[in-house]
Amino acid sequence: MIEAANVEADEVDRLVEWLATHEVMSMAQLINYDTDRKTAVISLVGDYDHDPKTEPVLNILLKNQCFPSVPATVARGREHWSVLTVDHEHASQAHSELQELGALEVDGLKSPQESQLLTSMGEFRQAIQDLSPRQREVLHRAIEHGYYESPRGCNIETLAELDDANVSTVGEHLRRSEAKVLTAAVPFLQ
Repeated sequence: MIEAANVEADEVDRLVEWLATHEVMSMAQLINYDTDRKTAVISLVGDYDHDPKTEPVLNILLKNQCFPSVPATVARGREHWSVLTVDHEHASQAHSELQELGALEVDGLKSPQESQLLTSMGEFRQAIQDLSPRQREVLHRAIEHGYYESPRGCNIETLAELDDANVSTVGEHLRRSEAKVLTAAVPFLQ
């Protein structure tokens, strides 16, 4: 399953058809399209024939006991993966196999304390749960309308108009929710 973002409604069918014609795909099917968010959830079935040139990154990582810690992202034509692995040997093997697919850069290697990582994830989850319903609503609306995009999809005044509230109230809800979420995210940035 993939979620494709910023897909216009009139482009969804072409995207699904294009994915279905990829050399390793045997099926692509639209599961859901959200017109407000312009996102399409698409189910894919592939046949990789264990050809190292078409094997997906995820398969290589998993068979070498390297587990994604967050979903992979794609930006500027490059995939970005953060993974946890059991030891250096498995990481080296995955690295070698991934190099066969094409250009590969490793941004960094470190040995996180498993208990610290689990604690940090719990604290992050708790920070999200600690948002008041109003903070969650305003933050969701800001994300949904592109407030955090560059360039911004909307400004604080627009958010206030959408919310039937004054600018200072919306700004206060955003600042408080941002502070909770970002404070909890600090361990993941280190």
